Amino acid sequence: MGIKNFKKIAFFSLLLISTFLFVSCEKKEVEIETISEGTETDISVEYEDYVGKNKNLFLEQGDKIAVISPSATPSREQVDKTIEGLKNLGYEPVEGKFAYGEVRTKAEIIEDLLWALNDPSIKAIFSVRGGYGASEIMEEIPIELIKNSNKMIIGYSDITVYHSAWTMANVLSIHSSMSSTFIDLPKECAEATAKIFKGQIPIYNCNENNGKTGEATGVLIGGNLSTFTSVIGTKFDSTKINKPYILFLEDVGEDLEHIHRYLTILKHQNILKNAKGIIFGEWVDLPADLGDYLGKSRGGKYASIVDMIKREFTNELDIPIAFNFPAGHGSTNYPLLMGEMVNLKVQDSNYNLKYLAPIS
Repeated sequence: MGIKNFKKIAFFSLLLISTFLFVSCEKKEVEIETISEGTETDISVEYEDYVGKNKNLFLEQGDKIAVISPSATPSREQVDKTIEGLKNLGYEPVEGKFAYGEVRTKAEIIEDLLWALNDPSIKAIFSVRGGYGASEIMEEIPIELIKNSNKMIIGYSDITVYHSAWTMANVLSIHSSMSSTFIDLPKECAEATAKIFKGQIPIYNCNENNGKTGEATGVLIGGNLSTFTSVIGTKFDSTKINKPYILFLEDVGEDLEHIHRYLTILKHQNILKNAKGIIFGEWVDLPADLGDYLGKSRGGKYASIVDMIKREFTNELDIPIAFNFPAGHGSTNYPLLMGEMVNLKVQDSNYNLKYLAPIS
C-alpha cells in the first residue's frame, strides 16, 4: 500500500470516527418527550384547626426545626433556601451537621437523623430533599425512638419510607414539598403547606371523578409508589397498623410497565384489596409512549396510566377510588397529613378528602 493511499484511508477513518462521535453526542442531548397525568385537577381548599390529641405536634412561631437530608444529598442552594424559607415563616431552623456534603456516609446520615429525634429542643424534622436510600437508613432507626421522640417529619418522595415508619410509631407526619416549597412551589400550595405546619388542616374538594363512587374512613398511608413498595414486609410497613386505611399513591419518571409492576406487588400482598379507599395522585414525567408495556397482551392499548389502573387493578374493588389528586412530583403538590384518620367521599362529579382527628 502506498503512503498516499494509507494517508487517505487514515483520513477517512478519522472522519468516520469523528462523525460517529458527533452523532452520538447529539443523540445524548436529545430530550425524551414526557407527559404527566393528574397535575391540573380543579381543586378548592378549606381549612379547619386541628383539635385532636396530637395538637402539640404542630408548630408555633419560634419553634426549632431540624433541617437534615435523610435521603439523597441536596445542593448547598437547596439547604440555604430551606433555612431561609423556614426563617421567613417564623421558625428557627437548625442545620444538621451532615445536611450537606460533597460526600456523606451512611453513618453520618443516620447520625443527623438520630440527633434530630433525640434533641429535646427540636420540635419537627424538615427533609431538604428525597431521592434514594431512606429505606437503608430507616433499618437502623428504632420505631420506639420515633414514638418516644413524638415529633413530625416533613417531606415526600423517598421520605415515604419515614412516613410509613412514623405511622407505625403512631406519630403524624406531613407529606409535602421540601426545599421547593421555598423555591418554585405555586403560591396556593406553599400557603397550604405553611398552614398545615401550624395545624390548619386542609379539606380538599376536587372537581373531577373518573374513579369509583363511595365513602370510607381510615388512616391515610402511602406516598411515592415505587418507594412505598420497598417498605412492604419491613418493620416500618404501615399496611400492618391493624387499622382501616386509605391508600395514597403517586410516582415520577416511571413508565407504564414499572407502575404496573409495583401495583402488581401491592395486589399480590392484598394491600389494594385491604384498603378502605384509594387516592391516586400525580403521574409525572412519563415517557410519552408510556413505555414498552402498552396493554396489547391485555385486551388493547392503554390510553393512560389511569386507564391501565382501572382495567388491571381497581375494576373488581368495591371501595371508593379517586384519581388525579394534585399531590406528587408535579409543579402542584398539596400537603397531606399522614397517619391521621381521613374521610374519602367520591361522588359522580367530584370527591372530597377531610381529616377526622380523634379527640382522645
